[in-house]
Amino acid sequence: MESISRMYGGMNRVINYEACIGCFTCEEVCKFLHNGEAYITLYEVGGGLNKPISCFHCAKAPCVTACPTGAMHRGSDGAVTVDISRCIGCGACVAACPFGIPTIVPPGYASKCDLCEPLRKEGLNPGCVAMCPTKAIVWGDYTTIAKELRVRALKKLIYTSAP
Repeated sequence: MESISRMYGGMNRVINYEACIGCFTCEEVCKFLHNGEAYITLYEVGGGLNKPISCFHCAKAPCVTACPTGAMHRGSDGAVTVDISRCIGCGACVAACPFGIPTIVPPGYASKCDLCEPLRKEGLNPGCVAMCPTKAIVWGDYTTIAKELRVRALKKLIYTSAP
């Protein structure tokens, strides 16, 4: 039987919005690592509260399905990335993404988060994960992420419901 991690794309990243303090560290480190381009962006969601959004590297990624050239694809480690040499800049991925994540950049190809592929090739975590001061951004395979989120939820229940 295939493992849940392989079934759902291998490694992934989850943002725990309850733990996020909206400090912009993830956005700034992303800009630093990607020559001024932030692939994780904080938006004000009301009352001065800021929360990040970035590519979810969806298990059934609509951007991958919509791409007519196969430029938008899932790598062997689960990250959804763009092969710019195959991208024709048609925008099908932009239209298909329910979160509006991919963008078409000059000279006409799609661009989006690649989960810091160069860092991951060196065995390091994506920059946003490594630098998040509250550890709100969780990285790993689905089993590891699920376990981490369960432990956090239990700690919250125990420490907030104590008399």
